[in-house]
Amino acid sequence: MKDKFIKKLKRSWLAIWIAFAAAALSTIGVLAAYTSVSSVKRVVSTQKGAGMLFSSNYLTTDENDLPRTITFSSMENSPCVTVNVCNYPQTLIKHNDKDITYTLTVELVDSNGNAVTGEETAKYSVEYNGEKKTFGSNSKIEFSLLKLMADDFNKHEFVLTFDKSQLTKSDIYMRVTATPTNQAELKPLSAKLGVIYINNNISATWTGTFIDNATSPKDLDGFNYRLSGSGEGAVTLTWNTNYVDISPWFKNTYDLTISKDSSGIATATLKVNSAEKNQYDIQFYRTNGINSAEQWSDGNHTNITVTGTGFVSMSFTQSAAKEN
Repeated sequence: MKDKFIKKLKRSWLAIWIAFAAAALSTIGVLAAYTSVSSVKRVVSTQKGAGMLFSSNYLTTDENDLPRTITFSSMENSPCVTVNVCNYPQTLIKHNDKDITYTLTVELVDSNGNAVTGEETAKYSVEYNGEKKTFGSNSKIEFSLLKLMADDFNKHEFVLTFDKSQLTKSDIYMRVTATPTNQAELKPLSAKLGVIYINNNISATWTGTFIDNATSPKDLDGFNYRLSGSGEGAVTLTWNTNYVDISPWFKNTYDLTISKDSSGIATATLKVNSAEKNQYDIQFYRTNGINSAEQWSDGNHTNITVTGTGFVSMSFTQSAAKEN
């Protein structure tokens, strides 16, 4: 009698344990599905999200040293470019929870990266926090022991002032590099920046391309898309919401009106004017996870396609010339 009772009790406990295990596995499955959906909607452009917590409006982690020109639509007496360095992504979704110490160096170079020397270097300067420095004989300016505090969203602004003559004929750039000194996971940011005058009679041009550095788009949780160009007009953005959707932050910041057709293709128009802003970095979120067929459209990673269908495309319409 006693043995029968013990056997029955063991069977009962076994059934209870199996039921509990099944419930636990079910919970894990639901949690995994939820985590998967959440992760694909992050604004993380690479596998190393920490690097995004040290960013800039002009400087990038790209290792190429190609010169970049900022356009002006009218002659400026002293063309200036304001470069910021931040402890958060440019989307303002989160700030670094640690102080960031770094050094910022600015070198005066030509388009090939060779140092520029001579009396004309004194016409170029960099200003930070009220301190203005001009270039000396070594063609280099340095701001050291800079610190972005972890208490809030913080940024530093550096004003680069160029010689007026460069607007039409000079070949002089400022190579700006921000190098972290206390967080090994943060990559240096850099860019070679110059200025140029764009005559109103010259045709305006705007282009759009993905700027994420990954072997395959399947390695990425989200994507950064850059619009850049010169002139005034309207850029029409088109994207496939079956794969991605635009960042709500960008939509709200630029007050975009978005339309979507029955097949999931979304469209929005953004007014652009390089005299005010010549670059827009736009984040796109995944909407349905990673598609096994997606790939870069070409070797330059300009677009992502799934069996020939692109994620994002753009077109530009130049404004009609204004009569004087």
